[in-house]
Amino acid sequence: MQSDSGAIQQPKSATVPTSLRASVIVPTYQSWDQLQVCLDGLASQTLNADQFEIFAVNNDPSDPVPEGFRLPVNARILSEAKPGSYAARNCGIQEASAELLFFTDSDCQPDPHYLEAGLKMAQVHPEVGRFGGNVVLIPNGRDWTVTELYDVHLGLEQKKWVERGRAVTANLIVRRCIMDRIGRFNDKVLSGGDMEWNDRAKAAGEPILFAADAIVRHPARGSLGDHLSKARRIEGARIRRNESRGFVNYIPPVQKLIPSFKTLKNLLKNPGLTSAQAIGVWGVHYAIRVVKITETIRLLWLRRPDQRK
Repeated sequence: MQSDSGAIQQPKSATVPTSLRASVIVPTYQSWDQLQVCLDGLASQTLNADQFEIFAVNNDPSDPVPEGFRLPVNARILSEAKPGSYAARNCGIQEASAELLFFTDSDCQPDPHYLEAGLKMAQVHPEVGRFGGNVVLIPNGRDWTVTELYDVHLGLEQKKWVERGRAVTANLIVRRCIMDRIGRFNDKVLSGGDMEWNDRAKAAGEPILFAADAIVRHPARGSLGDHLSKARRIEGARIRRNESRGFVNYIPPVQKLIPSFKTLKNLLKNPGLTSAQAIGVWGVHYAIRVVKITETIRLLWLRRPDQRK
């Protein structure tokens, strides 16, 4: 079966079950092993399987489902050829039937109570249309590395994002009526589309709350290269947004080449870090600042295309 959003592995039912309460949308790109862990977590939810549906959206149609891949009974695999996780999420939205949309990523590991907690939060706060779920970072190995600690202390802090009216799509819960009113994700960007969508929702007066008990676990980024790649994508998305608004500053922010000693001071005072770890995290922070400057030059001065990785 084919749809405007891509090839669908299983046909969509013509009727929506009255018991259906949630649609979970998970984009994936060349990450079947990680997706398997995510889907296994969704298959282990305390919420009955007939009360939610799962859409795993393959963003690389040339990379087929591997042999032996385990698909939960309430899950379907969709295919979206347009590059970018936001195009993939929009594909999932197109097929979703429930009134509450749960967005997560293929490298996330949902807690068994993830869906029930999100549904309860939405039930208790009917006046709120979007929720930032809890993203708990975990190490890739037994001990935390410096690059992973950067994610913990300066990177992915969902509660702080929610306080600013935003939430990352590693754990974002949205009422369908709000998604329809605000519009879907900007599928022209490869990164930062979650923040751009939340900015639109915030500007429209849609409140957001932190759903502390709706938990997904997310491996912290384990290498400096991963952090730098993300920084390039985010900076590229920021520049493209400004271009679309007619506001472009062609002068690179060279002042950011000066290390932030205030950040170092705060890290050294952090009781969760040793002095060596604090200095290491600060080094990662500075490397990311430099990469953002070079990306500004690459995109605006050299007119090079955006990078997916």
